[in-house]
Amino acid sequence: MDRQRYRDQFDTLRQAPPSRAAMADDAFVAFTAHDYGRRRRLHPDVAWEEACRAYAFAAASHARHEGHLDLDTELVLEDDWDRVRGDAGPAWPVARTLLREAWRWLDEHGDSVTRRH
Repeated sequence: MDRQRYRDQFDTLRQAPPSRAAMADDAFVAFTAHDYGRRRRLHPDVAWEEACRAYAFAAASHARHEGHLDLDTELVLEDDWDRVRGDAGPAWPVARTLLREAWRWLDEHGDSVTRRH
């Protein structure tokens, strides 16, 4: 995982509250706001700042793993997530759900859309 990319993406996302992020010029930020809005009903205990960590993690890890998500990759990602999130961010099952959806979006729209931060 690209730690600098994670930090940059996380800073970008957390500065954009979901209501304003949905209208952002940044396609990935707009996607995360939309996805968070849908998932918020399933996970009302996950705050935007926690979800931002998972989305930033997804953006930072997608290119390294070339969007390939198998059991071995998931185990590596889970370990990476535990180190990155510290005491913040959702538990792995929720983060995994956000990551999978973000990876699906990145597969469709290109990984380069998150690189300009």
